[in-house]
Amino acid sequence: MKHEPRVLVVDDDPDIAKMLARALSPRGFALEAAASADEALQLAASRRFDAALVDLVMPGRDGKSLAAALRELVPGIPIGLLTGYERSPLLEAAERSGVAIFIKPVVIHEIEEFLKREIG
Repeated sequence: MKHEPRVLVVDDDPDIAKMLARALSPRGFALEAAASADEALQLAASRRFDAALVDLVMPGRDGKSLAAALRELVPGIPIGLLTGYERSPLLEAAERSGVAIFIKPVVIHEIEEFLKREIG
């Protein structure tokens, strides 16, 4: 039996993580939430994740920086950045680093397609 793909969701707004879990769990993804970059890095160091969905702007470490740190821990992990900004220097730099960008309010179908394409 194939395992349920595990997705790390990192957002300082707990409602975003709940919404993503409600939307993606029935589609075969197991989501685990972290409310900060530090918490996310602790989880990624102790558990296996197939992908991550990361808020771009959070207190402390921003999503671009967190994405780079996650890729050091888990080389090649697919990462989607969630943001309310359509333009930002952070967003432009993140796009150049190869992460997918999802503008809030996110379209669940687009995130599902990203996860299926990247996880396989």
